[in-house]
Amino acid sequence: MMKSITLIAKGKTTCQALLHQLQELLGDRVKLHGYYVDGTLKTTVTGDLVVFSSQIVYEQTKEYLPLNCPVIIARRSINYHDIDKLLDIPAGTGVLLVNDLKSSTLETISLLQALGLHHLDYFPFYPGVEDFPRVKVAVTPGELDLVPDFVEKVIDIKTRNIDMTTLVEILRFLELLDEKANLLSARYIKDILNLIKKAKQMADTNNQMKHQLQTIINTVHDGIIALDQQDKISVFNARAEEIFGLNGAELLGKSLQDEALDKEVVSILRGEKVEGENFVKIKERQVVINNSLIKENDSTMGRVYTLKDVTEIQRLEEELRRKLLGREYYARYTFADIVGKSEPLVYTKELAAKIARSHSPILIQGENGTGKELFAQAIHNASPRKKGPFIAVNFAALPESLLESELFGYNEGAFTGAKKGGMPGLFEQAHGGTIFLDEIGDAPLSFQIRLLRVLEEKEVRRIGGSRVIPVDVRVIAATNKDLKGLIEKGLFRQDLYYRLNVLPLKLPSLRERKEDIMTLVEIFYKRFFKGRPSLKAEEYFKAVRDPFLAYSWPGNIRQLHNVVEYLVNICPDRAPEPQLLPEEIKDFAPEESLNTEKDVFIRNLFTEIAEANKRGEPIGRRSLAEKVGISEGQARQLIEKLRKKGLLKVRRGVKGLELSMEGHRWLGALS
Repeated sequence: MMKSITLIAKGKTTCQALLHQLQELLGDRVKLHGYYVDGTLKTTVTGDLVVFSSQIVYEQTKEYLPLNCPVIIARRSINYHDIDKLLDIPAGTGVLLVNDLKSSTLETISLLQALGLHHLDYFPFYPGVEDFPRVKVAVTPGELDLVPDFVEKVIDIKTRNIDMTTLVEILRFLELLDEKANLLSARYIKDILNLIKKAKQMADTNNQMKHQLQTIINTVHDGIIALDQQDKISVFNARAEEIFGLNGAELLGKSLQDEALDKEVVSILRGEKVEGENFVKIKERQVVINNSLIKENDSTMGRVYTLKDVTEIQRLEEELRRKLLGREYYARYTFADIVGKSEPLVYTKELAAKIARSHSPILIQGENGTGKELFAQAIHNASPRKKGPFIAVNFAALPESLLESELFGYNEGAFTGAKKGGMPGLFEQAHGGTIFLDEIGDAPLSFQIRLLRVLEEKEVRRIGGSRVIPVDVRVIAATNKDLKGLIEKGLFRQDLYYRLNVLPLKLPSLRERKEDIMTLVEIFYKRFFKGRPSLKAEEYFKAVRDPFLAYSWPGNIRQLHNVVEYLVNICPDRAPEPQLLPEEIKDFAPEESLNTEKDVFIRNLFTEIAEANKRGEPIGRRSLAEKVGISEGQARQLIEKLRKKGLLKVRRGVKGLELSMEGHRWLGALS
């Protein structure tokens, strides 16, 4: 649902002007309503956010606010658009400063004087004022209907705008701040630059103008530097001083050819001769530098540079971009969503939680259906990057022709059909977060070279572009393929393998964690019925429990989920019989009758292993074959069969064979 803003001002003119300002910025994103104290405010106001034009208006109208209503008191700034008209008024002229409130009238006078426009004698005029002179000139910020009849000349400097800090506050509250917010101050800077150009034209005849403009440029939040025709620095404002860490007064009048001039300043100003916008790094700050020529009658009189420190705005933009991207690019699952208490799973989760704290690449290996993306999302949510985006890329699902444009992005006109304005790639969009490269074993060999370069250099270049874009991304790759085997066949780059395999994570298959099967089955069963099944899970799956535990599940958890969904669809209200199971499962049952000679043999085999486990002694294939009287080859086949059924655990090294919990259950049944 579209959010709404309610604006409350003193008079109709102010209300309309501020509504127009908000309409230009937010008109396509929010609903806007406006009220003014002198006319339309009669009932309780509504809205997701209420913005007041001043503190006094808030005090006068707060009784109309609902309880706990979010409120922002706007900070207002001079509208620079027509302020240069005041410079045409002779010094010492008395003018009425006309506004709707005493407080806003006095505040406007203070702002004009602070900007250096103190060559006029301002007399406050507002509704209810008793003492004022009958002068011929009036200045008003948009309140033309309040100007008295005896005034002969009216200069409208337009309604004071809501300033940039308040606009950012509004956008942040409504969670609408995006990359366009970086340009909010451009509207203010544009008119200021026009004043600077005019100052250059009048510099030889009006030193007072220069002082006034210097005051103006020192009040803005962007650095401003101006050069004259001889490449001498004529303006170096306070913000530029802060960005460069220099004293501007010591630089004024110095030429770029002066060897004593700071080398970084010379490098920046000489290197940005092309008009337009460029990114530079100054004193560890990211700065956007924009420059334009100062011309008079087709003659170049100098050059003006504006420097916008985007470090803080970039931080805000990234924070809110994550919120916006979070609607699509976010990790849903945590380690709490990975269900099971089997030893292999518990060990894997503990290892994954440890490596999650690192920023190094992770390579997750496991069969299809073992939950590789589930683990990747859980790792992201347990990492220092959890507030950043999580973006998944499946190499098996993307055609080779689209890989580069999807991952690295492209510039406008890079190829036929390219989106206007270009498009950032997934690596750019994952900045500050995690990118999950699923099925990395399917990445084309030709593409692996560029992927390796991105991982090593931590920067991308869009297709059709020349600008290198740094990216801060944590890489998690996953595959169900034998990458070492692919390396031997020349299908996977060895250097890329070692770049990805910094922190390896091997996921256990379902047949290695059969203790978790019935737990997962119960979860899937309840999820299908939204937590309200007609039968308890234990009762529903009683007849098919043994085949479930005996089957090897080559498709792992995904296959198990599908089988459960199949059963609850064909038997929603009664327990299924084994014959209803899919063909590959229904004939897969535990060993035959417990009274056969084969059962006695298995019991002896289990007993030998259990006793060795109890004594803490290792027992392997060879020693087990000797104890039960079979060949080593027969023992190997039998051990593998029992392992696949989840009855045995085969430990590498000296630990040897170990009965699983299910194996102990079978031994108890056979005894």
